[in-house]
Amino acid sequence: GIMKSFDSMAAFAKEYNVPLANIEKTFKAYNEIADKQTKDPDNGPYEAYGGGKSYDVWGKKFFTNGPMEVNDAFHVAIVTPVIHYCMGGMRINDDAESLRSNGDVVQGLYSAGEAAGGIHGSNRLGGNSLLDCVVFGRVSGRSAARYLTAANIKYIEAAKSGTAASAKL
Repeated sequence: GIMKSFDSMAAFAKEYNVPLANIEKTFKAYNEIADKQTKDPDNGPYEAYGGGKSYDVWGKKFFTNGPMEVNDAFHVAIVTPVIHYCMGGMRINDDAESLRSNGDVVQGLYSAGEAAGGIHGSNRLGGNSLLDCVVFGRVSGRSAARYLTAANIKYIEAAKSGTAASAKL
């Protein structure tokens, strides 16, 4: 489907006919910038996205997933330019549960992708909603499964005790 898994960048490079040396060079440069930013986060030569300074020409200042190594496993998706997508939608929490305007959870209702709003704050980085859809699609699916499992357990326990009226599912 949307994403492919590779056990290393060598496997990716082979499939897409990209010289592995190019990826190694890119990862080396990325890791050097990440190291500088970690050691001295306030004095890079470039303006950082969201304020502050960065050693990255594009303004990235947080490098929490490094160091990048070509022997690591990767999940890859080809992202192409798209028409700007909807940034509205349901407000959600970390479990992708939909929230009412007062912040209370709407039991059993989950949102992800373009149906979910507010996950980017007041602005979002350019691109498309692929990451939102993949990440919060998995989160909402896991959360919904947990919710239904708990509801089924309660129903079965109530049925055993003779107090269950009817299934909610």
